[in-house]
Amino acid sequence: MADQASTGSNFRRLLFVSGSEMAGTQPPHRAGGTEPIPLRHPPAPRNGRGGSRPGMWTLGTLVLICGLALAAVTLAPGTQLVTPAGVETSLGSGADGQVDLGTAVDYAAGRGTVAMAVLDRRTGIYLDSGDTAQKVMGSASVIKVLLAEELLYQASRGQIALGPSEFAGIEAMLIYSDDSAASSLYSEFGGVSLIQAGLDRLGMTESGPPENPRFWGNTMITARDVVRLYDDMLNGSLPVDDRDYMVNLLRQMAPIADDGFDQEFGLAAHDSSVAGVKQGWMCCMDGMRNVHSTAIVGPDNRYIVVILTQYEEVLPYEYGQITATEVARLILDQLPG
Repeated sequence: MADQASTGSNFRRLLFVSGSEMAGTQPPHRAGGTEPIPLRHPPAPRNGRGGSRPGMWTLGTLVLICGLALAAVTLAPGTQLVTPAGVETSLGSGADGQVDLGTAVDYAAGRGTVAMAVLDRRTGIYLDSGDTAQKVMGSASVIKVLLAEELLYQASRGQIALGPSEFAGIEAMLIYSDDSAASSLYSEFGGVSLIQAGLDRLGMTESGPPENPRFWGNTMITARDVVRLYDDMLNGSLPVDDRDYMVNLLRQMAPIADDGFDQEFGLAAHDSSVAGVKQGWMCCMDGMRNVHSTAIVGPDNRYIVVILTQYEEVLPYEYGQITATEVARLILDQLPG
């Protein structure tokens, strides 16, 4: 066991527990934005990082018309996201213009279930893909953002003490999407109760803990709830130094994950506007495959963009990567500065 620091220190503790590997491999993150904040316990360099994964398919061109209803709503600080039964397709950005999810929804029709949600933090306006944005899916590695946020929150409140090895674990699971690091932290700090505490505190009422508590990657999430997670993190759920630490880690995604998965897809495939990304992928809960891309985007972390995909397990991971990448392009190309 690593030495524990006193409450409020800048050290984290991580225990590697034999046999505690959890389900849910993870996806990409992309660097960019402001000058990085130093890591608190930098992970050692790893072999095999860099380059792209061979065998990526060419982006498909199939577009089917979809009858999904889209809705926009302005959020007051501290209120829950609620999508009214409207049919608007544009996210207003004042003088900066409009963002329209319609083309992305049309592209995604017939490519499994694709959930999209966008929040403009400057204007407080939220837009999503309607019913799919409330569709629960297995989280895969996206839940690592909640795990890290909850650990930092509890440490800031003096509920737990974190040491150097915890820092190393948090950094490894966000930068390299390291499952062993996530599993060790999960096992040491309460398992499913750690996830439940974060879901309850952040008001992620559409989401739920994994049915089998051994598998953190089987946490059920929705696109709307992931927006809540990021928005609360950016708006004060953590002390400022911890918030900036988290955002910095999300900006430093390794191109290749710890398990060898190519992370440069979806919101991580489109350059400098992406400030910080957390990806997720897994198979095969209930015969489905999941590939997710979530990000904080733009100057001053203006936008939160969430893309969750789910489709039949007979299709490869590349199928979900292609879907998430094209949906990301259709959204990011419209975002005003």
